Order: sequence, then structure tokens, then C-alpha cells
Amino acid sequence: MIAASFKLLVRNTVPRKLIDAVKDIRPSLPHNVGISYYQKASFWKLDKDRCPCNFEFVEYLKRSQTEGKTIFHFGTGGHHIVGLENQEFTVPNEVIGITASAPEYQTYIQFVLKDRALSKYYKVLFVDIYTLAANTLPTFDVVTLFHLCEFYLPDNAPSVHQNDQSLLQLFLDKLKPGGKIVFYTGSWTGKQTQAIVQAFESAGKIKQVEAYKTLLVYAKNE
Repeated sequence: MIAASFKLLVRNTVPRKLIDAVKDIRPSLPHNVGISYYQKASFWKLDKDRCPCNFEFVEYLKRSQTEGKTIFHFGTGGHHIVGLENQEFTVPNEVIGITASAPEYQTYIQFVLKDRALSKYYKVLFVDIYTLAANTLPTFDVVTLFHLCEFYLPDNAPSVHQNDQSLLQLFLDKLKPGGKIVFYTGSWTGKQTQAIVQAFESAGKIKQVEAYKTLLVYAKNE
């Protein structure tokens, strides 16, 4: 149902030339192609089999009746399915998404130009997530870090504020009381992410409170 409704919306919203431009773009990551090429050319399409985390996150929000909350979503994809599905909630969440892909951001722009109401509850940043700092962010009820460890490149350290460990700490500090951070076990950097999460657990900073399919849900130890 989600995939079918999304395809119809894309057909009616995104210009044909933009759809054609990304048809042959294969999704890749900065570790393979560098951040500059990634920003210019990468585009993650809707693919439930290859990357189900966004589908499952929407399901999780519905299952847990998460509405009217503030959400940070790391990795919008060119499909923007989390933001689009959020519009259908009885009380939509305030969702801030982030992408480092210009084609994905351009798709968001086209969605908003077609339907201005989308941006009422769904905003997207086009930026390297590791450039974020505490004084540029609000607080959140839910944070997804599905792609932790997938985008950090040590060579870019002089140009950013964070690495993967400090990024997790940044969002942990930005969690509201009772807030949750959600990780994706299917990430290709899953082992690195697991090591960081376990280190935070061992330090008594976080605890796992729930699991849903490929998603692990953590809360801050108050």
C-alpha cells in the first residue's frame, strides 16, 4: 500500500526529467565514492527488500501511536516516505529529515512545490550530518540514526563538528525526557554501529527498551 501510493504521488508530483535523471543512478555511499560525488549523484530509491528501515519506522510509529511528536530522521532517501506518510497521521509529527544527496533534496523541493502543505510538518536539511552542532538543533522525542557510521570520513574531519561517537552523544543530549533513539540492524556498517552503541550501554548512558523487526529502540538512562 505504501509503495503503490508513493509511486502514484511521484508520478503526479516530480517532473519527468528529474525522474529520468535518477533512473540509472545506483545508490552508493561516501566510503566508496567520496562525499563530493555522493552529494552530486547518489539517490536512494524506494526498495523495501534492500532497505526496509524507513518502511518499518513508519509501521513502528503507527503501531506505537506516535503522533504530535518531534522527530529527527537521518536519511530521507529520494522517496521521502517517512515525511509523506506522516502527513496521513491524525496528528502529524514534526519531522526534520536530513540528506547529503542533492538529487534527493531536489525531489523534496518538487514535492513541496506541488503540495505546500507537506512542509508544514516535514522539513528537510541538505547538509552533511556531521556538521551539526548542539546550538543548531532543537530537542526531539524520537531520533533515527539508521545510517550511523555510513557517512563519516576521517579525511573530512577538519570540515565537520562530529564523528560517529560524538554524533550519537549530540542526539542523546537533544532527547526530551522519555525520548527514543532508533537504530537499524541491517546497515552495512552494522558492526561499527553496534560497537558504538554497546560502548554507550556499558557506560550506562543508554538502554534498549524495544525492538521492531530490523529496528532497535533505545532510551537515555535518566
